[in-house]
Formats: sequence, C-alpha cells, structure tokens
Amino acid sequence: EGLHTLENESHTVVEMAFNFCTDSKRLQDQLEAVLERKTGSVLAPPGAKRLVCFLDDLNTCAVDKYGTQQPVAFLRQHLDYGFWYDRKKLAANE
Repeated sequence: EGLHTLENESHTVVEMAFNFCTDSKRLQDQLEAVLERKTGSVLAPPGAKRLVCFLDDLNTCAVDKYGTQQPVAFLRQHLDYGFWYDRKKLAANE
C-alpha cells in the first residue's frame, strides 16, 4: 500500500525485487518499460510525472568474474554520469 499511494497523475512507481539471477539487462528493460522517449536520447516518465523506484534486496545479485554486481554497476553509472547506454544503438540514453 505504501508506495502505491504515490501512484497518481504526478508519479509513476516501479518496484523490483532483486535476486541472484537479476542482471543489468533485466533492470534496464524494466526501467525502460515505464519510460518514454521524449527527444532524441532523453527518456522520462509519461507526461510530467516523476519516477519513483523501489529496489528490494539490491545486494543479492550475483558477483561476476570482475568482482562487480551488474545491476549495481548499472545504477551507479546512471547516478554518477546521468545516463545509460541503449543496448541496440550503443548510444547514451539520458
């Protein structure tokens, strides 16, 4: 009930429960499913809404051979640099 009280004309809510099999592609696909392309490479929630993400069990993802957790690295890239890459065009999405 908590986060869904925010879901109205002003907010879009995304909830994800991470597990050992969660990878960055799944995370990216779920985020892009609720976003729309505004101009060029800019992704945003529909209309003038704000996006609220609840990510549960973030530290349960598998560690790859480089010692990183792919979904955590994906989120960190977005928070540090303000974009992520489109996997088909190999160009930045903002």
